[in-house]
Amino acid sequence: MNLLEMPEAQRTELQARSALAIDGRGQEVLLGMNAEESRFFIACMQQTPSRPAQRERYAELKVRHEAARLRLASVDDESTGDEEGPPHLAHKF
Repeated sequence: MNLLEMPEAQRTELQARSALAIDGRGQEVLLGMNAEESRFFIACMQQTPSRPAQRERYAELKVRHEAARLRLASVDDESTGDEEGPPHLAHKF
């Protein structure tokens, strides 16, 4: 497994937020990003980019990352795993 390089405090924070994953190649990535995007994003978290194009890319990746985290959270919250199919409604609204 190939881990992203980052300070331990940053890794702890990202792990607590369930923001890290392992891709199909065994590389640690941020949710919603590939390995190259993840490395760029981590670098930007440590030092805000000075060039406008880099700031825009960072902002776009942040939106994609948060959307991926929310999708994952909503999947986890939709079911306890004990249900058998959709709920049965006794009446119409």
